[in-house]
Amino acid sequence: MTTIAFESISTTTRLPSGTTYSYVHVKPSDNHPYILFCHGFPSSSYDWRHQISFFSKQGYGIIAPDLLGYGGTDKPKEVEAYRMKAMCTDVVSILDAVGAEKVLVVGHDWGSFLVSRLANYFPERFLKFVFLDVAYQAPAGHFDLDAINDMTEKMLGYPIFGYWYFFNAADAAELIDRNVQSVFFYSSILLLVPFTAFKKLTRRVPLKDESSASLWFCADPKLMKENFCLRDGTRAWFTEGRTSPYGPWISKEEVVIHKKIFSSESGGYGPPLNWYKAQLADVNAGDESSIAPDRQHIQQPTLLITCTLDSVAVCAIQEQGMRPFVQNLKVEELEAGHWLQLEKREEVNQILKAFFEVE
Repeated sequence: MTTIAFESISTTTRLPSGTTYSYVHVKPSDNHPYILFCHGFPSSSYDWRHQISFFSKQGYGIIAPDLLGYGGTDKPKEVEAYRMKAMCTDVVSILDAVGAEKVLVVGHDWGSFLVSRLANYFPERFLKFVFLDVAYQAPAGHFDLDAINDMTEKMLGYPIFGYWYFFNAADAAELIDRNVQSVFFYSSILLLVPFTAFKKLTRRVPLKDESSASLWFCADPKLMKENFCLRDGTRAWFTEGRTSPYGPWISKEEVVIHKKIFSSESGGYGPPLNWYKAQLADVNAGDESSIAPDRQHIQQPTLLITCTLDSVAVCAIQEQGMRPFVQNLKVEELEAGHWLQLEKREEVNQILKAFFEVE
């Protein structure tokens, strides 16, 4: 099964681990290197569509996998299968499969966490690192969700990871999946009203009529802070059937494709949620404890693009946590929400291009 959105330029490969991955593959031209794009949640290779189009025309090679649990890639149910070291090994096996010895790499959201571990486990395979919205995460061993939320609530006035409790719940995937056929609420009215009015358009409807996953790509980024970040906010959003208009940076046709990628026939939301469950189960703690101190630092040129409107990946926190571990760090800031590669596609592409071209 090829990636759902890129059938003509994607391939499927069974890797040495026995896991089958689907990925976009475009060969480079004019001596350009490959760019490896690693997506986050809830996403797939499709959310790199604007970068794939732009950089392939520039001559760069493209490798954009559907990561484990997503799209055309295997979707194991076992949480232990989502060990970061194992997934990094699989991604490097994809590089081997296409003959890419050293590549540029870009991560977003959970993809940034994966890129962090690629930097730790396989630094020799990468020319430069880029982190979109979510910064490099140094190995930390035990993941204490309560401590993080308590700390950020004191610092910011709200917990940044309140949604993790719902994502770790046994019924989370079922609650999302059972509405997937009507999961996306798209309204052309968002093009006719001022930004400040978006919140007033948020409404509640019975689950049988419309779903609530419009929270993912909502027009008003404040909804993420007011719902997603709160400890019970995400569950309430889903169980009460709330919806919100989409941002003007995603079209009705794109929503349809995204809906297909996450349909129950394609595996639904259960496997992607295992990334959260694996982290909360500390499946990575043992591997991370064995990472040597010198491998916890990035030596290659590295770019971080932060987003001023993201309530989870707060700009100052991202940069401050990353600087001690990166010798050569460049930071850019955009007035955007979480999905900057979609919302600010032209700006992101130009920033990446300039960074890649600097010797």
